[in-house]
Amino acid sequence: MSSHAKVSPGTRLVWLVILFTVQLLYIPINRTIQGGVIFDTPWDAHIPFWPIWAVPYLLSLAWWAGCSIWAAWKMPGTLYRPFVTAAITVMLSSYVVYILFPTYVERPVLEGHGWPTELVRLIYSSDRLNNAFPSGHTYNTMLILFFWWHWKPKLRWLWLGISIVIVLSTLFTGQHNLPDPIGGIIWAWLGYHFGMWWAGRREG
Repeated sequence: MSSHAKVSPGTRLVWLVILFTVQLLYIPINRTIQGGVIFDTPWDAHIPFWPIWAVPYLLSLAWWAGCSIWAAWKMPGTLYRPFVTAAITVMLSSYVVYILFPTYVERPVLEGHGWPTELVRLIYSSDRLNNAFPSGHTYNTMLILFFWWHWKPKLRWLWLGISIVIVLSTLFTGQHNLPDPIGGIIWAWLGYHFGMWWAGRREG
């Protein structure tokens, strides 16, 4: 690894704090934005609502945080710089979309009081129905898939499996319509390539 590719522990900590700070910007945007359009397809009417999928939906929050800390601690500089660049770019650009082109979802009416349904109620009460496209759950998850795919290739099946479950959870909990995770995948793919290009440009 060249000296340009190395990232000092202090720099890694600073970038980790910036990463979490940018992530938290979602909260005031989510609380402020209202109205917009419903971005859906005819196929969305056939997607089932399964409250049990609230479990992976909520666990994904710990997954992102853990992976971000792991990356700051161990990821080689040749990947860490692109990862941070991609994550910040993807989040900030999605926030611009949330503000300028707001979208929302029509959530299902919750019936019953089983613990899976109560978890969905928790999600609905803490995350308002706006900021639907692109799906933040999806682009955060897919960025981890793209970078970990190269960093830890022996566990590609694990990264792929986790990503599929989390993306499906955005649909089965009624949090998103089909275009939202599709948009999230595209957002992450573009962010990944931008991060790799930007880091390579700076090191070149």
